[in-house]
Amino acid sequence: MHIFTTLDKESCRKVIEEEGASRLSLVYHLKVKDIDGYKKWLRETEHNFSGKRLYRVKVDPVAREGMLVDEILIDEFSSLQEGLEFLSTFGDVLERFCSEHVILAIKPEPSIVFHMVKWMSWLIRLFKGTADKGTPSANWSAENIAVWPDDKQMEVARTQNLDEALFVYNLNKYKPVAEYRGFNEDGKSVSGKEAYDRYSKIAGFELLRRGAYPIYGGKPIFLFGGHKDCMLAEHWDHFIFVRYPQRRNLLATIESEEFHKGEVHRDAGLERVAIFMGKEA
Repeated sequence: MHIFTTLDKESCRKVIEEEGASRLSLVYHLKVKDIDGYKKWLRETEHNFSGKRLYRVKVDPVAREGMLVDEILIDEFSSLQEGLEFLSTFGDVLERFCSEHVILAIKPEPSIVFHMVKWMSWLIRLFKGTADKGTPSANWSAENIAVWPDDKQMEVARTQNLDEALFVYNLNKYKPVAEYRGFNEDGKSVSGKEAYDRYSKIAGFELLRRGAYPIYGGKPIFLFGGHKDCMLAEHWDHFIFVRYPQRRNLLATIESEEFHKGEVHRDAGLERVAIFMGKEA
């Protein structure tokens, strides 16, 4: 993944073409200072350059590694040219309305992947579904906050409306080789990505049976904007965007025994993660 401090269309185009991307998605991380100007920008930019505004999320009011974000937007474009033209035309305008303005370009995964996951969730819920009720316990806390939400994020998450849908943003960096602490189920050396996939199989089932699943994702290509110490200025490997029908579904999942069985694989496979939680804006 490449990091640009200023927008260089030709350099960006070259990087995207090297990745073989036919579509381009832009993920905006915004700290808004001019609400009226920002709302006007939203109205004027929707459906421009054949783009689709897929998601707009109001992020929980808590910082991740010192980075406080108000909203996350995801726009998708059917071609590289359209995405770069949009960024060139409207990027500077958006920056005027924000005190924090960081854009991640990704190569989106095929939409059929997420349709299949949604269908799997429906099927699993039909036979193995569970309904979370009330207020889940608050016992879970991460040992390694580099790869999990920290205590402050969880504290804020638990005070929000539990009935509302929850969106969880994950930007993963994998270890070259997984690091298990005195445990590896087959004794073989595996990559960080393979270890994370083990976690995903275990945790994923707990999500699917609650109607939660990834709704978007892809490979990070380049990062644009932000200061040099921005926590997103990292060489990330994978972007995953997950929707839970209710916030309590996440809180119940992380308290479950089955979920705990997968934690060791996430700890072993991930080097770092940028994670934000929020609701539909």
